[in-house]
Amino acid sequence: MNKIPFELHLTVNDLLTSDVEHFVNCCVEQEAKPMIIELYRGTYIHQPMMNKIVTTSSLQDALMDATMLSGILQTSGFPVKRLKVEVPANRFDAVPDISANFTPYFEWHGKVRYDNVNDLLACCATHQVHLSLNALKQAQHTRFITLREFGDINIFRQRVSQLTGALTKGGWDVIKQQSEYCVYDNNIFLDGGWLTQ
Repeated sequence: MNKIPFELHLTVNDLLTSDVEHFVNCCVEQEAKPMIIELYRGTYIHQPMMNKIVTTSSLQDALMDATMLSGILQTSGFPVKRLKVEVPANRFDAVPDISANFTPYFEWHGKVRYDNVNDLLACCATHQVHLSLNALKQAQHTRFITLREFGDINIFRQRVSQLTGALTKGGWDVIKQQSEYCVYDNNIFLDGGWLTQ
C-alpha cells in the first residue's frame, strides 16, 4: 500500500504560563511541533496543540500513533481534548478507511503580513474565512487565515483562488500557504464561534 503523510494535531486544555515550557519540551521530546493557537474570536480562544507528521498506509495506523502521543501528553499533565488528523489536500482520495460517520473537509491555511487588522478582517468576512495566530511565535504583524470547505475539491479550489486573488489585490503578502484534507476530527465543536463553515 502507498504511504501517506498524516498530520496529527492533538489539542490540550489551555495552559498556565508556568506550564508552557513543560508543554513545549514534551512536544520536542516526541519530535513534534508545539503551537499555541489564538483564535481571533470564538468559544475556545486558546488552543495549545502538539503537531506531528507520521507516514503510514492507513488512518487506523495514524490513529494508533496519535493514541500513543495522547497517552504521553496525559501522563505529562496535559489531557487531550481534541484529535484532528489531516492529509495533504491533493491526497484527499488516498485514505481508504475514513469513517462513514465522519464528514471530511478541506482547509487552506495562509500566513499573511498586515498593517491594518480591520481591513484584513473585512476581507476575511467577505470570504467566510477567519484569523488566528501562533502565540509561541510572537510575530506582531502576521496572522494565519483559515478557509474551511465541506464541499468537493473543485469548490475548495475555487474559493482558495478567489481568496488569494483578493489578498493579492488588497496588498497582503501571503508568506506561506498549505492545503489540507481533514479525515478525522473528534471535537470540531472547539471551533464554535470561530469558523462558520
